[in-house]
Amino acid sequence: MKKVNNRTVNSGQQPRSLNHQGTNHWKAEGALPPGSRQHSTGKAVKCAAAVAVAAFIALSLLDAPVTRAQNLGSPPFANPHEVHYRAREKRLHAILELSGGQYTIPGVGKETLRQFHGWDPAGYRPNFGNDLGPGPTLRARLGDLVEISFLNKIDDSQFPYTFDTDSKPGRSSFGCDKSGNVYPGKDIFPNCFHGSSTANLHFHGTHTSPDGLSDNVLVQILPQVNQPDWTHTFNEIFKPRKVPQKWHDLPEPYRNKQLEMIGDHDKEAAEQAKKNGLQPPEPLLEKDLKMIDAGLWPQYLMGAFPNFFVIPEYDPKKDEYKAGQAPGTHWYHAHKHGSTSQDIFNGLAGALIIESNHEGGYDHVIRKYYKWGSDYRNHEKIFVFQQFDSTQNLERTVKGKGSKQVLVNGKLTPTITMMAGEVQLWRFVNATEGNTQGIITGLQKNPGFTFKQTAQDGVQFSPYNYENQPFLSDQVPGGFALAAGNRADVLVQAPLTAGVVTFRNNPTGTNPGAILFFVEVKCATDSGGKCIPDKSTPNPPFPTAWPKIPDFLVDLPTPGPKDIPNPDTPVKFQWEPLRTGGGLLPANPPSYPPHFMINGKQFEETGPKVDQCMPLNGLQDWVLENYTTIPHPFHIHINPFQVIKIETPVLIDSNKPASNDNVKYTTYAPKDNFIWQDVIALTNAIISTDGKQIWPGKITIRQKYLDFTGTFVLHCHILAHEDRGMMQLVRVVPANQYPGACQANLPEHH
Repeated sequence: MKKVNNRTVNSGQQPRSLNHQGTNHWKAEGALPPGSRQHSTGKAVKCAAAVAVAAFIALSLLDAPVTRAQNLGSPPFANPHEVHYRAREKRLHAILELSGGQYTIPGVGKETLRQFHGWDPAGYRPNFGNDLGPGPTLRARLGDLVEISFLNKIDDSQFPYTFDTDSKPGRSSFGCDKSGNVYPGKDIFPNCFHGSSTANLHFHGTHTSPDGLSDNVLVQILPQVNQPDWTHTFNEIFKPRKVPQKWHDLPEPYRNKQLEMIGDHDKEAAEQAKKNGLQPPEPLLEKDLKMIDAGLWPQYLMGAFPNFFVIPEYDPKKDEYKAGQAPGTHWYHAHKHGSTSQDIFNGLAGALIIESNHEGGYDHVIRKYYKWGSDYRNHEKIFVFQQFDSTQNLERTVKGKGSKQVLVNGKLTPTITMMAGEVQLWRFVNATEGNTQGIITGLQKNPGFTFKQTAQDGVQFSPYNYENQPFLSDQVPGGFALAAGNRADVLVQAPLTAGVVTFRNNPTGTNPGAILFFVEVKCATDSGGKCIPDKSTPNPPFPTAWPKIPDFLVDLPTPGPKDIPNPDTPVKFQWEPLRTGGGLLPANPPSYPPHFMINGKQFEETGPKVDQCMPLNGLQDWVLENYTTIPHPFHIHINPFQVIKIETPVLIDSNKPASNDNVKYTTYAPKDNFIWQDVIALTNAIISTDGKQIWPGKITIRQKYLDFTGTFVLHCHILAHEDRGMMQLVRVVPANQYPGACQANLPEHH
């Protein structure tokens, strides 16, 4: 094993035990910039920690470099620890361990948090210490196998494991987290904060199966501190290089042991219920066996799960896939309904970089133009924006601490060092929970830095969009703003003058916004004292010949008469009638936060039901409508969509109340070269003062359901809204089984 660019470079040797404890130490890359000191808890840090955070990450530059003193105390920027694909084996092999402990949140102090730690078992387990941050960056290529041994080692004595039997009578719903007299209030299970030690993995942005061992967010891995050593069993699963398609394809020892452990869990739960004077919960083992008998995957497992899938590579000469995975910046995070927001506040997320694997591909074109070779190394910066807090906003009587600041890779206001004129590829991931207030601007144009966006949500721009820059030129409403879950790749050229430049979040009017990070520009000087530009940067600084997009990313055609339309569109994001704003309003019901719904109901409010069902290979246009004043980020798993139209209601005269005569719609509707996304913030509604009339924000998306059948979800990516009901079950079924198979063998949530 060798250490290069703060990542593990795998030697291909035989994996060690999944529970092996090594002693490797990993140091952050980069030197402390001149004039900087290590982090302290002084006034500058406290000031930066106190500012409010927007529901979007919107970057801005000051008009001119500031003095070097402004970034005193700023730590050096470092990419997250990385687990890299094994090139010869064409696979990414990782252990991803979920465990808890004491961590220091910059500007806040020590808190008990959960963290992802990951490494390649071909080497030693690094000594992660108590460094706070995202999980490891997982880097793979098109066509690679992804093999992740997911180990949930959460200790229930450190975190509430809110199974039904833990609740005393008198609460609004058994199974909800509780905090004094503050929470759960009116929230009803399963749409409440709960299950904070149960987990799974969502591979956000991947085009893969939603079932089995792939991007399965319906499987629930219960915590287990002391686990059997699954190394041999998991190697049996991964070694054949063939992803198991059915439960019975897994090794018998794993299947038998899992069912035995779930059965033991049921017995313990029944005993706990009896102790609390409650009826025993429905046994999970019975639910697992019912799904297995139906030829499906069980939902409830204990401790360990082998995530295993292929990153599909599109080849027009083969009929294997009708669409492929788009190379670019994606991410992963825990996705247990009821605890997604708390998981994100603990930092349970990480970047997932998927690279092209041949000449002419996305990464190959960028690296070849700059002569970077086969590896980005220091030319690439990965920004995982996160908030860290041990308590969610509805579970506390005072304002949170860590949730009011955005960290970059676990660091508060770090400093990047660039040479004058140097170009780097910046990969942005908004991994915040998303539920804070603010006004969005965009990435401001600056005479010093120059920018060229190359991809949105992990999908490369078409040559037309690369040339015309729809986000950076403010053609798209909102401009360059990342809603929770959004990603963006941007080529960045530093100014030709030395100095420190401040990147801020959400600047508005006279409010400069919170500092996110600094860039210190350095340069060598000639005899006259002028900066000598970075000699490695070509002229022009950005590629002029942009690669043609793959066939599967060309514009989808308009659905025709033979295409089955979606019977459940528009998809309406709503709250209770007559509400005119968020927060604790003296409305009906009084003094409670919004009741978040989609199409008139919360998730599973009427029992398990697939809300959106589509035939395989179906092509549909959906209209998304927002009936609230909150810009809900819409996200759907498995297949990205194209944005066809955005309709935004605006007041004609801002001094007059909303009425039919004083509200109009502005429309963004490109003729072609539609942008692919998997998250888009729904534009706000305008609501009359009495709440009786609503002009919703509207977005039309186009999507095709290719390659994979199965059950997954769509939801608001303000994750507290998802946890509290703003989610729907989605299913793709074979065309010859539509719609008959839409409601068969439905999953449940505990």
